[in-house]
Amino acid sequence: MPTIPTKTKTLLGGLSLIVFAALALGVITHAAWLAQLDAAASTLATRAIDPTNTAIFKVVATLGSPATVIGLTALLCLWLWLKQGPVISLWFAGLQLGGSAITEGFKLLIDRSRPLHQLVLDHGASFPSGHTFCTALLVFTLWTLCLPHIQDQESQLITILIGIGWIAMVAISRVYLRDHYLSDVLASVCLAGGWWLLVTPVQAFIQTKMRQFLPERMLKSWPHQN
Repeated sequence: MPTIPTKTKTLLGGLSLIVFAALALGVITHAAWLAQLDAAASTLATRAIDPTNTAIFKVVATLGSPATVIGLTALLCLWLWLKQGPVISLWFAGLQLGGSAITEGFKLLIDRSRPLHQLVLDHGASFPSGHTFCTALLVFTLWTLCLPHIQDQESQLITILIGIGWIAMVAISRVYLRDHYLSDVLASVCLAGGWWLLVTPVQAFIQTKMRQFLPERMLKSWPHQN
């Protein structure tokens, strides 16, 4: 898979955050266009409600919850620590935890109420969706780790499509279960993409600083990290 140039990452990351800001501003100002968008999505979701769909999306929402995703990230980081050392492990842990903290900050700042008549009761603010944000970051992490080792382009494409499909499933589950508005999950994808695209170009710099502060005895088992 070809490497995305840093300038392209910065441009795409900036555009993602601009879209996120537009959605956030729409929520804060109670924009009519945003209300119409959310209402249309809610109407479609309501038409799809049946016991089978509800059962499926409950499972999807559980697997995509911040608690589940952070737990999976912790296991992944433990594996990376054992296989590749503390620097790469702490880097990915910091990306997930730092991004999650930013999401919670926006939740507190914007303080949007959740939709009424939730199929699965959820608490806290609605904008943006923590489920969607955390899931997207985990998928980005898995792409970063897996795609360089997949030589076949068709297999790479399938891997990318599976990741996109899973992010979409988690996002749809949040709207279907009436725990979020469509604008919440769209904003989360934009915020996750912007965070990832703008932070990863400085990965080498940050990891160099991490090596300077980590104890030498922690690094000596992984000579390639020194």
